[in-house]
Amino acid sequence: MFLLKKIASQFFMPVSVITGLLVIGLIMLRFSRRRRAAGVIFAAATLAFLIMGYGVFSDSILAGLERRYPPIDIQAARGAGIRWVVVLAGGHVSSRSLPVASQLLDETLVRLVEGIRIQQSLPGARLLVSGGCISDPEASATLMAELARGLGVDPADIVVEDESRDTHEEALLIRPMMGPQQFVLVTSAYHMPRSMALFRAQGMHPVAAPVGHRIIDRDYLSVWSFFPHANRLRNCEIVIHELLGILQAHLTGKLRQKPVEGTEAGSGCAPDVFGPPRTAVPSRDTQSAGAGYALRQGA
Repeated sequence: MFLLKKIASQFFMPVSVITGLLVIGLIMLRFSRRRRAAGVIFAAATLAFLIMGYGVFSDSILAGLERRYPPIDIQAARGAGIRWVVVLAGGHVSSRSLPVASQLLDETLVRLVEGIRIQQSLPGARLLVSGGCISDPEASATLMAELARGLGVDPADIVVEDESRDTHEEALLIRPMMGPQQFVLVTSAYHMPRSMALFRAQGMHPVAAPVGHRIIDRDYLSVWSFFPHANRLRNCEIVIHELLGILQAHLTGKLRQKPVEGTEAGSGCAPDVFGPPRTAVPSRDTQSAGAGYALRQGA
């Protein structure tokens, strides 16, 4: 089911849609007499490319996702006594012939750097890196922990969750450690609404720390504004991926809230994806994180 979900989503991506239209048009042009229909399909492929390449709709939708949560207020987090920073992986390709920073995708790197910055700013905070593997022999979290140690984080302050394959599994596996306490959740800004909803659905109280914003407001036009760009195709891909992920989470009941041990059913933050953010009450009487749990420390 997991692999089926990953494969099926690829058919909705911009390059797949445009390629599919072009292939259908070529087949019709070569093997049938319906040249007018083939021309219509080629025109549709061209229009799709222009809409996606210029970010006609996708950039505004992406901006809405990214602006859903503001940057973290470090002073407020310090005042709330937060002691955990959770960083979600954004992908990797392992190759021991390369530096560890080259094996982590850019999105993972920017998330990890922000997570380390926040962890270093919170007295006594620990860093939990999360992300498993699908086909790669190494887990994202293993490489993230290695880089974090290289950047000066005390190995005793690093906890590795390397079993999860997607955001929902990350929430399931991190839930026993966090319990009802607040913690900082670091991920890409566009990924934050879905991540917050999935973690809140498990009864947890994450504090959003979005990073890696792709849509940056500016008051001027550049020469690149007048041309289609691969970055805008990537933005469109991200929007489709996130909207499909939110839809799939709704349809499969992954956003139904579950109580955490020590809280009553229905308490805590509602797993709302697009509504205004809700702040959980800080919990200082936290459980001893990691008791009886299979996460590896400083791996």
